[in-house]
Amino acid sequence: MQEIKEKDLEKIAIDLIEIINNKKLKKATVVALYGDLGSGKTTLTQIVCKKFGIKNKIISPTFVIMKKYIIQDEKFETLIHIDAYRLEKKEEMTHLGWDELISNNKNIMIVEWPENIKELIPKDSIVIKLSHIDNDTRGIAFE
Repeated sequence: MQEIKEKDLEKIAIDLIEIINNKKLKKATVVALYGDLGSGKTTLTQIVCKKFGIKNKIISPTFVIMKKYIIQDEKFETLIHIDAYRLEKKEEMTHLGWDELISNNKNIMIVEWPENIKELIPKDSIVIKLSHIDNDTRGIAFE
């Protein structure tokens, strides 16, 4: 796991967007963000959203589970931010339209706490593991 300063998350977000743009999928592009509370999952998502031109205030959708944002991009139309922290069964996500969302290759889906719906996370997802080292330092690993 590489150590980075929180200010370096912007470069990580740019690298992540390049990876997203280079994927050629017949379904949605899924980014699975693993990490404890305070490890930087939402901060990284906020930066990615900003880079895609989303002007909304991005907060983790812990209580609503999912938020959708329209993006102005030639390849993608919607960024879906999912916080699976409160989910106990994958069926809870399927009731929210997972199958329809995952089948649209114009969607980017960023999932926090993917381990709670691991059966739904595609094998070809972009996996990022984050850890909190101290107030200014995070650990990050792309897998």
